[in-house]
Amino acid sequence: MIGIWILTLILTRLEAAWLSPLRPLTPLEQSLPAWPPTSPLPVWLERVLIAPWARWDAHWYARIVEQGYRAGDGTTQFYPLYPLLAMLLTRLGLPPMAALTLVSLMAGLGAVLLFERLARQEMDPVPARRATLAFMLFPTGFVLFAPYSEALFLLCALGSLSAARNGRWALAGLAAALATLTRPQGLFLLPLLGWTLWRMRSPRRAFGILLLPILALAGWSLVRIALIDGLAPLGEGLNAWIYTLLLSPHANQVVPIQAFMWPWEAMRRAIGKLLRGPDVDLVANLVLAAWFLILAARAWRWMDRGEQLYTLAVALSAFSYHTGPVHPYMGLPRHLWIAFPVFLALGRSQSVFTGMVPTLQMPAFFFMIGLYVLEAWVP
Repeated sequence: MIGIWILTLILTRLEAAWLSPLRPLTPLEQSLPAWPPTSPLPVWLERVLIAPWARWDAHWYARIVEQGYRAGDGTTQFYPLYPLLAMLLTRLGLPPMAALTLVSLMAGLGAVLLFERLARQEMDPVPARRATLAFMLFPTGFVLFAPYSEALFLLCALGSLSAARNGRWALAGLAAALATLTRPQGLFLLPLLGWTLWRMRSPRRAFGILLLPILALAGWSLVRIALIDGLAPLGEGLNAWIYTLLLSPHANQVVPIQAFMWPWEAMRRAIGKLLRGPDVDLVANLVLAAWFLILAARAWRWMDRGEQLYTLAVALSAFSYHTGPVHPYMGLPRHLWIAFPVFLALGRSQSVFTGMVPTLQMPAFFFMIGLYVLEAWVP
């Protein structure tokens, strides 16, 4: 699998470098040509390999790496583990975006290898490889190669599940806590881990690990409120609690209009926008979300109860996240994709359809990279 990952890394880098001159967005892209190589070589390599991937949320993470978290500027919407790891690499002399990319690449490789290891524990090598490819080549799976936090989150989440299934309870709890410090969806690991421990008839003391993700989230919220943002007025309703205690009261600095609502209401608004004025961003998000739902429906009967609960929590939160009248479902397929049990279960089914999934997804995988590099779509 390492060879396939390396090949995918090379192809994604070549595609981004080839497309970036069509719309050079960063200062480095605007000041240096992608070809021929120029001196100094390290700067040209950064321009070709790193700068084309500096899009959307990547700029927010780079801002945190460079300046730290600041009150009122929206940075506290982004959880801390990913930029903190990149900060350590900047002390070795790496530019912020390069440091973020390196963390993502190493975490992404680890996540892919862990996924395949989990798959091989319960199925033959061929279906395990197919399931891994279906996971990696999901159309938004390219963020494993981008300066985004999903690779680190998935490494921690998969590590937590693997440790729990092998009876390493403390490690499972620690990995789940680290996942929660990477993205708030780490809390959704609780039913997955709880079911795994119950099914393995683990001793009661093992269930104490379920407190660790909760404590991690509480610790980050306390640091954010006490040392950075302060305690904003809670206001009324569920959204006030979510943004004050779990996300950030200044999240509108990142996405001006956003809210959590019933998923059918968020979908109604998205469909209304589609009918009034369709655009590439919304069409792509709805098509990819529909594809994910097809995969989840095919995989559902092959998932255990904990995997089903985790997948359901991820999907409901993703479909409930409304991001305004212009781009009402920003990031929807990327948020759905972290429901990795769907792809494990597809491998268990050992159907002809599962074998076709990587091939069906590959054109969309590379097409979405193009839209991302050209900033024609928000992943």
